[in-house]
Amino acid sequence: MPLDIVGGSDFHQPFNPFPQDSKLYFEVYERPVYFKGGQGQMYPDNDYKALIRVMPENNYPKRIGMVKKSYHVLHMEPLCKSIENNFLECMDVEELSDVQVVDQMSYYGGMMFRQYIFPHISTDLGDGKSTIAFRTIVGNGYDGSTSFKLYNGSIDFFCTNGQVHGIYDMLIKRHTSSLTIPKLTKRIRDGIDIFYKQADTYREWISKEITDEDAKKVFEAIPNVSERRVEQLIRQYHIEAMSRGPNVWALYSAATYYASHNEGEFSVRNTNNDNQAATLMNRETQIRSWLNTEEFQLIAA
Repeated sequence: MPLDIVGGSDFHQPFNPFPQDSKLYFEVYERPVYFKGGQGQMYPDNDYKALIRVMPENNYPKRIGMVKKSYHVLHMEPLCKSIENNFLECMDVEELSDVQVVDQMSYYGGMMFRQYIFPHISTDLGDGKSTIAFRTIVGNGYDGSTSFKLYNGSIDFFCTNGQVHGIYDMLIKRHTSSLTIPKLTKRIRDGIDIFYKQADTYREWISKEITDEDAKKVFEAIPNVSERRVEQLIRQYHIEAMSRGPNVWALYSAATYYASHNEGEFSVRNTNNDNQAATLMNRETQIRSWLNTEEFQLIAA
């Protein structure tokens, strides 16, 4: 049930800190697909359908997905509002206060992400520099490859424009006719508990000093990383180490800076395909895999 707050002597209204409108809340239309035969005649494709949105700047219809007929369209607005109702049910007013909502999309809406940052679910890591807060990311899309995903993790407020840390919980649901959004209240509360436990791990990383040679070896273990990227990460590690110290936490912070920033040496290449949000999310996946490598596990143990 939504939380109520009192305004005046006898006025009650629902407490809902989430935005009621968003660029992600656009209509999607299903349209049949045809292909041209050798003599120019058109044939229906009975296995696929096109997903279309009307672009706001010119009212022009644009295909943002080609999917199988069995694909179930899950619109972003009811999805987000369903998840927000779960937040309202399992969090108190203080935890919900000042929640930050960041919306991103790629491929003209074919892939979408909404990030919720809860600054009042936070903890100081004790190094005088790092305060992390709980965050949840909702992923959805219409390009056929993007399932509904929900991630729990954290964000570091030391960096002026936010630095993601630790996707430690993930829910994935495919777009099938049986797709329903499960009740998430327990998963959210469990995610908050894990957030505080993960903070203890980060504190341990702050106490583990490393050398430049250690950092280079561990960066080279990142899946699909180039030599040039390793050099860039080393430079970012030196920047992090100046304020955080030469430790595993600074190493990890350099990697997560790369995963969450489209600027400087880590700028996303402009392909005229509206791919920034998708690229940054792929980088997060890359860094999450890196945490499981033997090289990182050894240095963080």
